[in-house]
Amino acid sequence: MKNFGVIALISGWMLMSGWGAYIGFIEVKFLIYKISIILIWLGITVLLLKAIFDRIQESKNDPYKDIER
Repeated sequence: MKNFGVIALISGWMLMSGWGAYIGFIEVKFLIYKISIILIWLGITVLLLKAIFDRIQESKNDPYKDIER
């Protein structure tokens, strides 16, 4: 259930801010703003995917994963 909450939170945030970026992208007339919106979103996506990938790799080698709380 905890994982579902995290996934729902991240998905909702991505959808809402993605929609805002999309609207901003359409309404902006200057190319530099469009490029900056793309770069910001690309950076956020890369950092999020890197964090998820690192977390998965770390959990495979965790010596304490079989210990119950």
